[in-house]
Amino acid sequence: MPHVVDTDLTLPTLYLHFLDKAFFVKEGEYNLSMRAGNDNSELQVVLPEEMVPRRETISEDWRSSFDIVVRFLRAQSEVMCSSLDEKPGGFGPKQNFKATLNTTRLYFSLKTARPKAAVNLDKTAFGIPGDAEIYLFAENHVSVAHMNTRDTDAFQQCIGETLGADGDLAKFGVFLKVFYEGGFAYNQKIQMGKGYLPKNLGIACMSVVPAFEGQSGIATGYPYLLESRFLSFIDTVPVTIRAITQMSPRHARYGLCFTRCVFVWESEALAREGVLNFAAIVPHGGFYYAPDSLRKHWKLGGLVYAFGEAKEVLEAPVTVDSSAAAVQSGQQGWSAAAPAVAAAPVADRRTCVICLSEDAVFATVPCGHRAFCNGCSSLGKQRNCPVCRTFVQDVMRIY
Repeated sequence: MPHVVDTDLTLPTLYLHFLDKAFFVKEGEYNLSMRAGNDNSELQVVLPEEMVPRRETISEDWRSSFDIVVRFLRAQSEVMCSSLDEKPGGFGPKQNFKATLNTTRLYFSLKTARPKAAVNLDKTAFGIPGDAEIYLFAENHVSVAHMNTRDTDAFQQCIGETLGADGDLAKFGVFLKVFYEGGFAYNQKIQMGKGYLPKNLGIACMSVVPAFEGQSGIATGYPYLLESRFLSFIDTVPVTIRAITQMSPRHARYGLCFTRCVFVWESEALAREGVLNFAAIVPHGGFYYAPDSLRKHWKLGGLVYAFGEAKEVLEAPVTVDSSAAAVQSGQQGWSAAAPAVAAAPVADRRTCVICLSEDAVFATVPCGHRAFCNGCSSLGKQRNCPVCRTFVQDVMRIY
């Protein structure tokens, strides 16, 4: 499965920011029979009136965006109603019931993607609740897919102004980011007979700045290019971060790869030995990105980013002879790979950063990074190297 070794397609280190408990549903305030499922299939969040910043405290620079966001949230929310309780006393054919509701607490439901997996990270270092046992993908609110440009611009500006701020403003920013982009959800497994009841302990959005001093971040390496049959399109949601959507046509939707994900495919060995090939390229989990439609997904496939994968091995150049004499004589050559490359896995496949379909067999000169296929090698000249940004004077075939 080939890597795309191009710094334009790398993701920044991401840090978990957890939703404050003030945005969780309180015990007994919601009729559980109205739910679509348990905490493994549907997550409930609440926007309390007291957690919405007062309009007069908002700077005029983004007050209009704030008004749009608050109006949108109120339009898409529901008011919770408790279970019906029969009122005691009295005789006759009529029954009296009592229910309570609170119009200052606005309810939102977030769907989750199908896979779940065990938490295998250092919980304290990443800020994950200590009792969390499984993690899953909390999708953004369904209304986000129907936003217009004005709505998306307003949400992005408000998230930028609030996330990482002080006090309740930062907590409101985390809520907006979870609503707008989705994120990770962490559940506890409460044993019940032979099964368990999931209980949500936390929902986290992702940011490029730490939530607390010394927090560990989620780093990913260069992406793998995979065919559509390896990636579930239905478990993705639209990418709402423009810096990512502009990377490539394959960055329109995203989902999570879990520790249980193994890619299995048939090769000639099935008929000869009766075995299938398999690979677990995301032993610690990861993201995957897909195009914006099924038809494009079938044609282009998607990109997988594995958590915790180092980039240094793939960034080490091949040692090339780019001396002027060698270039003029047309006798460019290559020497043994650098030690870091020699230690890399044997199956070091890279795809061309231009066509993203053929194997990369041409290295850049003078820096020596393998980045282009035979058909695109001429396009690799007179441009910056996709790995180190050194100006490419020429390219050289690597065998």
